[in-house]
Amino acid sequence: MLDGEILEIIVPFVVAILTYYFSKKYRILFDFPDARKNHHAPTPQVGGLILFITYLIYLNIHENPLFTLGVFLSFFFGLIDDVKKLSYKAKFLLESLISLVFVLNFDLTLFGHSGLLVKIFAFFWFLAIANGFNMIDGLNGLSTGVFLIYSLFLKRFDLSFAYLPIFIFNVFGKIFMGESGTLLSAFLLISIASNHTNELVYLTLFFGYPAYEVVSSFLRRIISGKSPFLPDRGHLHHIFSEKFGKINFLVFTYILNSVFILLPHKLYSIFIYVFICIFIFIFQRKLQ
Repeated sequence: MLDGEILEIIVPFVVAILTYYFSKKYRILFDFPDARKNHHAPTPQVGGLILFITYLIYLNIHENPLFTLGVFLSFFFGLIDDVKKLSYKAKFLLESLISLVFVLNFDLTLFGHSGLLVKIFAFFWFLAIANGFNMIDGLNGLSTGVFLIYSLFLKRFDLSFAYLPIFIFNVFGKIFMGESGTLLSAFLLISIASNHTNELVYLTLFFGYPAYEVVSSFLRRIISGKSPFLPDRGHLHHIFSEKFGKINFLVFTYILNSVFILLPHKLYSIFIYVFICIFIFIFQRKLQ
């Protein structure tokens, strides 16, 4: 292995250890427990900070100025939310700027069609998937494991090296991703995937797990007579981990996520995806 490749592995671990140490010592970016959260002690939510610092050092994965702008906006808007705990209306406005940058950066299609209407659809599609990334960040090892899997399937091993120490720290409950981490991950991973295919249908299948959480959460809350924008404890990770255990759920999710990623870029894959989602949704409702 070349010295540069060794550094790509070592540097993210050094960044993670130092960031964790200074966060604990000076109580920086702590996430405090509440009724909706699983943890019981204040925990550093510095996953996004670790990812961003590593990106600045090694992950120069794009020369496009719009991409760089999106990276910085994603991290800093997420960081503001971590510190200030923004309302969903304020978050929508900030995330809309990031979504606009994303849409301007890619010529996306929907069933092979492009144009203004597709761009408008893509704008809201990005917001939905980005919020799906946030929704799955509710159990140690879940979002970080999923993000690591995405980076591996996208063959972005530089990004995988960055996620690995974050995953290890997170799975043991030492750090959380935070809003800055999930929003930055959303922009990075969605943008990289869009370089592989610009078809929104197949991008939705690729990000099928966070997409499921968005749609199922809206349906679940509407059926229950609640606001679809207010958080709850009815997500898949809340229900399944309590019924079947954390480890079993994580294994199930990693497999499910990989199945969605591996769905062929064929129209029949849409029906396979919808069938799987309906089955999971019905089963999830029965367990509630």
